[in-house]
Amino acid sequence: MRLRHADGTLVHLAYNAGVHPAEDLENLIAHLTRYAVPVRKRLGVERMGIGLWLSPAVADHLIADRIELVRLRRSLDERGLEVVSLNGTGGRNQEAPGPDWAKPERYRYTMALARILAFLLPDDIQSGSISTIPIGWRRDWPTDLQDIATRRLERLARELRGLHSITGKTVRVGFEPWPGCVLETTEQAMERVRDIDSDHLGVCLDACNLAHDAEETDEALRNLAKTGAPVVKLGHVHHHSGGSPNTGGVLHDTLTAMLSGAVTGSAHIEVETHNLAVPGRSKGPGALVSLLAQELDWARSSLTSLGLQLAA
Repeated sequence: MRLRHADGTLVHLAYNAGVHPAEDLENLIAHLTRYAVPVRKRLGVERMGIGLWLSPAVADHLIADRIELVRLRRSLDERGLEVVSLNGTGGRNQEAPGPDWAKPERYRYTMALARILAFLLPDDIQSGSISTIPIGWRRDWPTDLQDIATRRLERLARELRGLHSITGKTVRVGFEPWPGCVLETTEQAMERVRDIDSDHLGVCLDACNLAHDAEETDEALRNLAKTGAPVVKLGHVHHHSGGSPNTGGVLHDTLTAMLSGAVTGSAHIEVETHNLAVPGRSKGPGALVSLLAQELDWARSSLTSLGLQLAA
């Protein structure tokens, strides 16, 4: 969904469609029909955003056959769906992290996603976002791998600049800090990317992790404001219980910082849905659709409480 702030800032709200992953294009389109369309209708909107997860095999297929890429774009349009963000963290399936940034497979996969996203972006939207892994696992990360990964990130930034010059679309890749990885904190992620290219590389904030500690949220936002590193996406936003914290406070603080101009970013917000997958699937497609719609409705209400209004 698109929402607009009084100052004109456009905010994109989507749900992470990795909750029903597909290893081929046929099943991907089938999932959109079975789940995303009913969710959109439950919310009563003509257009709804989804954050797609594309397996490496599907990404390769779409890059190799432009007709299939056109088919995916048309399928989204026909179903009232739009994509401004892709989940690029997974490997062969949504849960596995896949290769690290010292391996060429990670670079090729990410650039394939960038080219696909540049094509899928709506005509009136100029920027898209891709989330990726926090470089690699720290325990397996000697200095030589650090150097290799840095060169790959530099190449990634060059290619993203080239993609913009060809398509007119800006695709930003955001690194999502995670415990036990090379980038464990927001500050570490900012330090890694800001000297390479702050226009095309940035940080994905994990609202669920930040919600455990309000001071950590404040510190992350202060550091982002100080360095100018962009928030590529705010992900893992959710309201459901079951041991996970309510992320409403993080959503409020992060969006307020972005709207005030203190923090730069794409204003892409993604509702986390993986914890809904098991209970939702066990009760059938209708139950999962209801859970997804409830989460998105909560996020929409949280945003409108900040003064945003639904945009056409």
